[in-house]
Amino acid sequence: MNDEWGQLLLEHAKVVFKYLIKIGAAKEDAEDITQETIMKTIEYLQQIEPKKMRAWMFKVAIHRYYSLYNKNKSVVRLSHEDLELLLPVFEHVESHLTMKEQANELVGALQELQTNFQQLLILKYYMELSYKEISEILDVKETIVKTYLQRARKSFKKIWEEKGYE
Repeated sequence: MNDEWGQLLLEHAKVVFKYLIKIGAAKEDAEDITQETIMKTIEYLQQIEPKKMRAWMFKVAIHRYYSLYNKNKSVVRLSHEDLELLLPVFEHVESHLTMKEQANELVGALQELQTNFQQLLILKYYMELSYKEISEILDVKETIVKTYLQRARKSFKKIWEEKGYE
């Protein structure tokens, strides 16, 4: 593997690690999963298209995360601190509330969403992945990603409005 591939692999690994932390993995677990993902990527490097490497790594890491946490029966939901980091995604809300109030309200609304909706919103708006990248990670068609993201946004908006936030 040349230096260019190694650099690309490490950049993608940092993003994968960050995502694992955001979805609730313990730091040690995120490190282990990221390391396993790097090893698997190196193992299959010749079979992975360069432009699909990040999506492939996300897919491996997410599958490993779910198998680890399902096996332990302790799937962790996003914490208050993790969800506060999503504030920039909802900038239109920020103009109406103080940052502290927003954080509490945002966390409350997001925690009421289905876990898969939370994760889709994180992939799209916090991790800034394209519909195509998300579809490759989740192994579904782009149209399905768009549909579920639309449902996630509608669910968030409904919860937001029901709680009386503006």
